[in-house]
Amino acid sequence: MNREVRILCPAADRPREERIRAILAEFDRWMSAPSLSELVQAFGGTTEGLETGDTVEKLRWLQSFAEVWNYRKKQAAATTEEGEAARWLLRQESELAGKETLVLRAAGELGLLGTERTVFDRADYILPLGGACMSNLYRCQAARETVDALHMPVQVVALSGMRPISHTERQGCVDTYAPDAVTEFDAISQGMCRAFGIAPRYQDQVERSENLNCSATVRRFSEKYRGSRLCAVAAPSSVPERRANSADCFHDFFHRFAVPKGAKLINCTSQIYCPYQQVRALSLAVKYGVEFDTIGFREKSVTVSPGLRQPVNYLQEIKGTVDAMNDFVTEFFKTGTSDTEEKERGRSYVRPEFQPVL
Repeated sequence: MNREVRILCPAADRPREERIRAILAEFDRWMSAPSLSELVQAFGGTTEGLETGDTVEKLRWLQSFAEVWNYRKKQAAATTEEGEAARWLLRQESELAGKETLVLRAAGELGLLGTERTVFDRADYILPLGGACMSNLYRCQAARETVDALHMPVQVVALSGMRPISHTERQGCVDTYAPDAVTEFDAISQGMCRAFGIAPRYQDQVERSENLNCSATVRRFSEKYRGSRLCAVAAPSSVPERRANSADCFHDFFHRFAVPKGAKLINCTSQIYCPYQQVRALSLAVKYGVEFDTIGFREKSVTVSPGLRQPVNYLQEIKGTVDAMNDFVTEFFKTGTSDTEEKERGRSYVRPEFQPVL
């Protein structure tokens, strides 16, 4: 069986440029997984794009090819009754017939399966991430199991937003652990209580706004778990016209908590999202001078949702990981345009090869 290719975060004490280069090397190692080449060939591509050029060129090529796995775009009907786009509602495609074994093997090698334990031997923060269906319970349980495994007090901060719980995810899922939940924040707050075995006693720090999207809540639970402080946060949106997204949640967390340089943080999500979330976290690791690892909760006898274990879901999230890698390159690297434009900006001209932004 192929070995899992886990995307690692370089040490926080390394120079910024060196960390960026190390992250690119992690991306290259991930793209070199044999099963990814097999996937590309199985869907009509050639391996040449993964074998020639530098890491950035490979990423740009792979992002273009990976549109073939954009099932959220192909299946526009994959929405809840309230009109929300929902990954768990993606349905199997006929074009995947006969490719299921290959897709699952690739999912395992690329880190979308089996990423249950952290590579860290200590941590400063554990961050269960808000989600849908059973995720707000299972991710908190993964956080508790990680606290137990580390044998040390850790601050656990559940990150979420005020997304309303949909009817589609409520029956048989959210209702089983958070029957009174109206929002994702309600659900993960109750998930924290259940997972850590604490009473629902807490103090709320609320920042109210006429626009619910811009409101925020920091919930500090009264009880500790083995010396670990427990919190849940509903972040405000950076764009008033929409609800808070994952980036808003992370930036709000760093704004509110005195996270020291060199801190180690562990994201708790669903295994299928581990590579994507880890790549997104690497951007934060560089910006804030910290280290991130990302784990997924152990598979349960009851699935998180009917759809998240289908080949179509794994392919969609492989594409999402590639998109995230390209976003990292766009954020931390720049290309030259022309001598005139660069001189007008007061910078020396940068040739069309990628140079790190310092």
